[in-house]
Amino acid sequence: MFDVLLPPPPRDSGWESDDLDMYDLPDHVELIYGALELMMSSQRTWHHEVMFRLRIALDKAVPDDLEVHQEMTVRIDRKSRPEPDLLVVAERPGYNRNTRWFHPEDVRLVVEVESPESEERDRHLKPGIYAMGGIPYYLRISEAAEGLPVLHLYRLEEDQYQLVSEQYGRVVMDEPIKVDAKLEGNW
Repeated sequence: MFDVLLPPPPRDSGWESDDLDMYDLPDHVELIYGALELMMSSQRTWHHEVMFRLRIALDKAVPDDLEVHQEMTVRIDRKSRPEPDLLVVAERPGYNRNTRWFHPEDVRLVVEVESPESEERDRHLKPGIYAMGGIPYYLRISEAAEGLPVLHLYRLEEDQYQLVSEQYGRVVMDEPIKVDAKLEGNW
């Protein structure tokens, strides 16, 4: 185990979204309701394989006006700036190689690949935060007992995500982009 020394919050009300760009914080720090969340456990190969294969499938499927990004934050509001594993974002003139976060109105899809460490956040906390930002689609990927990825696709309806489909080992979507790809491999 190692220690991470973080600076104290810059104000009594806690951290704010813009603070993430002003302090020398470790990689993969998220701001959740004014509190910093650090990914402290190392990811398993399964998590990286699923993310990698889905990233390739999404990259091949997105039209020219959309881009796929990995592990970038979304500035939901002043107190929340989560970092999804993958996200599909509309191109915008202000976005460039120095972009550190995206506006939620430009995000079409966020993807969270569950790990033992993130399961509770990915299932219960983050959907509400992404819904607050009005992000139309949320894809959560869990691991079946035999190791296959299970893709749970949700669509935002009346400020809540509703399950659209569950798929085993395959991603099939018509919205927000059309994609049909098997996430093959030795799981």
